[in-house]
Amino acid sequence: MIWLRRILSAPLILLAFVCAVGAVRIFTGNLPGSSVGEGVMAAIFAAATGAGAYFLLRPEIRRLRDMPFAQMRAWIFANPLGQAALLWLAAAPIMAAAPKAALLPGFVAQCVYTVLSTRATGIARRFWPTAILALLGFILLMGALAGTAEALTPRGFGEGGMVFLLPMYGFLILLPAFGIIRWLRKSKAADAERPTLSPPPSSQPNQD
Repeated sequence: MIWLRRILSAPLILLAFVCAVGAVRIFTGNLPGSSVGEGVMAAIFAAATGAGAYFLLRPEIRRLRDMPFAQMRAWIFANPLGQAALLWLAAAPIMAAAPKAALLPGFVAQCVYTVLSTRATGIARRFWPTAILALLGFILLMGALAGTAEALTPRGFGEGGMVFLLPMYGFLILLPAFGIIRWLRKSKAADAERPTLSPPPSSQPNQD
């Protein structure tokens, strides 16, 4: 159930963020042709989907509140979702300070996440659940960074968003690569721990 809640909450979080960005752009007049009513509906939809994601992740949030700071810090740096949240929090102020170049810090943050999340997946105790989290974190971070850049750029970034294809290709290459490296290491460790069978002593005829 824990993994199911996380998987179901990911699209809700992304949808809530996109609707919130759309509402902000409508209210600030960056979307010509959109009415105030559409902005209100986008804000309501963002609040509803955000509340749904919160109720799905409420047990996880309670667990994080009761977690010691050192353990929480270790979780943030080792978990793909924590890495995605940390990188967005680091990139968003830089994007807000330089809205004309908002794509650049977003691109750097996405590239850093590609390396960190795939490496964390390769050394995790369980590969496949962590790989799914890494994929969800990649989608969430890319949507959050692209949405932030779109909200900060009055006319949108247009075809500039194609730069996010590079970390996407890198993610699709690095994730299987770390999985193969992990499998090879486990195979070598299993071969090293396997006892070697000594050959039976050869029977030689007695020489008088």
